[in-house]
Amino acid sequence: MQDLARDAALAYDASVVLRIGSAVFVVCPDERLQSLYYRVDGGVRCVWRHLRGSEIHPRLLQEAEEANRKLWEQASALPLPEEFLAGYRDLAAAALAHLDRDEAMSRDEISAYAIETVGFLEAGLDTAAGAVVFERSCQAATESLLEVWAEDPPSTMRRLRRETDVWALAYQRFVRPELGRYHG
Repeated sequence: MQDLARDAALAYDASVVLRIGSAVFVVCPDERLQSLYYRVDGGVRCVWRHLRGSEIHPRLLQEAEEANRKLWEQASALPLPEEFLAGYRDLAAAALAHLDRDEAMSRDEISAYAIETVGFLEAGLDTAAGAVVFERSCQAATESLLEVWAEDPPSTMRRLRRETDVWALAYQRFVRPELGRYHG
């Protein structure tokens, strides 16, 4: 039962970081920063592979953690509120630590920190109006999906992964509304 609870917590963490992080990716102005973002994203996406039974590769996670630090060092190049970027950094670090070293924040802590982080996005960008309400709805939907985790983890994980990708597009539109014309 402990593994089921840990796996559900990992899936929750990954969903939070991947959807919020897509707002960071969409404003990366060059390939260097995009590459750093992709390494962080790749480390967090290890959760999905791990939940399907793949081994966790420590080197990939170390590279993701290093990229997270380097991306933060370049935060001034990104046109997003600094507090939002710091929140994303911290959420990604928490998800990677949970996967790599099983150092976990509680789901309530992750949820509250995500809401606070998204609040900085909403306060700093006119285009992000409604982001906090949206994040709360994503969290509620994630909780609902995870209620059946114990019954069918692989199916639940696939559904959560698909939903997370859809939610990520909404975060991109909060930052760059013109993306809405190109993505359903």
